Parts: sequence; structure tokens; C-alpha cells
Amino acid sequence: MSVLAWLRRLVVSLGIGVTSYILMLGIMVLSVLFDKQMEPVITFAYNVGHGIVGLVDSLVSGSHWGQVAANHLRERVNMTHVVLSVPAILIATFIVGIPLNAALGGTRTALQRIAMAIVSVPATVVLAVALFTFNVFFPETYSSFLRFADWVWQGSLDAISASGDSIPGARKLANAARQGFSGHHYVIMAICSMVASFIINGIFVATTRGK
Repeated sequence: MSVLAWLRRLVVSLGIGVTSYILMLGIMVLSVLFDKQMEPVITFAYNVGHGIVGLVDSLVSGSHWGQVAANHLRERVNMTHVVLSVPAILIATFIVGIPLNAALGGTRTALQRIAMAIVSVPATVVLAVALFTFNVFFPETYSSFLRFADWVWQGSLDAISASGDSIPGARKLANAARQGFSGHHYVIMAICSMVASFIINGIFVATTRGK
């Protein structure tokens, strides 16, 4: 496989991650501005997140360290925000990932690109849940990763706040987001979407034939 082919896959994965993060910021804005209207969506996301934690809990039942990891997921991760990020990743994968792959000269068929997009979304969720669950076993590395994610999130809010001179209410929106959102989870989900997309793309290349 050529270096250019892998570079193309990297660009596509970055495009998916950046776009999904921008869409996640949009979801955050909607949650703040239309909190009453978004309440059913938030409740649904909470219930799904609670169900994922319950599933992980049942899978590691009987294992001491598995239970430690599951408790970490339950107590330290805002699964509501994790679930809310999934639609953003799904949209970014289809509206950016597939067209960008084709525009950059990808050799997969249209059907294969769609299949990669479909598989990469649940792969992102599995990767993220595994990271959130088992990071308890490598705390120092995860702490550094978390600081980076928080730096990106705070930088995003600073950019929104800085637009307050031209966009009415931007500073108030940024302040509300600082108080009510675990935004680093959005950043981590966007990064997981990039990694999952790259991995799934590589698997499809290795196991399927192109045009």
C-alpha cells in the first residue's frame, strides 16, 4: 500500500473527527439555548448511557478489576454527553467521510464506503467505552490525555466567548457551557471517531477488493 493511500485515509479520519467535534459544539449550543425542547433528547441520552454502563457492569461481573473499571465508568464519565456525541459522529462520517474519501481518489466502491461508515460509528462507541472504562489501569497516561482534551474544550469556549462582540449572547453561552458540560468527553469522542475511522478503513482495505 502506498504512503499516499495511508495519508488519504488519515486526512479522511481527521475530517471526520474535526467535523464531528464542530457538530458536538452545535449540540451543546442547542442544549443551552433550547433546554426545554431538548429535555426529551437529554433524557433519552441519559437512559441509553445508563444502559451502556449496566451492560459493561454485567460483562465484568465477578471480576474484581473489571468491577473497579466499571465503577470508574459509572462515577467519572458523563455518559449522557457520550451518547449525545454519537449523532454528530454519524452525520460527520456520512457527509464528510464518504465524499472526502471519494474526492481524494479512494479505491473503494460506494457500497464499501457506506459499509465502512456504518461500521465505524459503533466501533467509535466501543473504543470510547473501553477507553473510559479501563483508563483506571493507566492513570498517568489518561490524565495527560484528559488535560489535552480539556485544553481543546476550554479553547473552544474561549473562541465562542471571544465572538461576544459580534454575536449577541456568545459570552453567556460559553459561561453556561463551562458550568454544565463535561466538554472534554466531546473532544475524546471526536478523537475516538478519528481512530476508529482509520482502523476500520484499514481493515476494509486488507479484507476487501476495491474497484
